[in-house]
Amino acid sequence: MSKLKKVRSLLLELLTHNIALPLILAFRKQTDFTYTMDDLLKLDEQLLGKELALYLQKKDLKLIPGYVKHDCKHIILGYEMDETGEAAMQFYFLGNRHYSIPVIMTTVFCFLLMPEKWKMFLYEFKKGRAAPAFPDINPVEAVKMRTNQLRMFSTY
Repeated sequence: MSKLKKVRSLLLELLTHNIALPLILAFRKQTDFTYTMDDLLKLDEQLLGKELALYLQKKDLKLIPGYVKHDCKHIILGYEMDETGEAAMQFYFLGNRHYSIPVIMTTVFCFLLMPEKWKMFLYEFKKGRAAPAFPDINPVEAVKMRTNQLRMFSTY
C-alpha cells in the first residue's frame, strides 16, 4: 500500500470510527438491540441476522449494537465493510436521496480523499438514483427477515 493510501486510510478511519461514529451514537435515537453474535449465529440460514453475523465473523469485526442498522445496510446492498465499500454505499444513499449529515460528510470526504474512485462514485450515485427508496429499517425486526426479501430495495 502506498504511503498516500495508508495516510488516507488512517484519516478515514479516524474520521469515521473516532469522530463520526461516537457523534452518531450520542445524538441518534438508538433502537434497543439485544441480540448477541451468538444469538445471530443461531438464526436460520438466509436470515439477515445470520448473514450479518457470519460476515462480521469472517472479517473479524465486532457487533456494535448502535451500529447494527448501518451494518445491515451493507449486507442488504452488498457493500463490503471497508473504506471503498463504505464510500460506495454512501454515494448510493446520496443518489437515493438520503440527505443526512453522515451521508453528506462521508461523500464529501471520500470525494476529496479518493479521486481515483470518482468514476465508481458516479456509478454508485446513479445506481442509488435508479433504485426504489430504501426504507428506514428497524434492525431488531430486520435481522429476522430473509435477506433476499430485503434486497428488493436495491438494484443489486
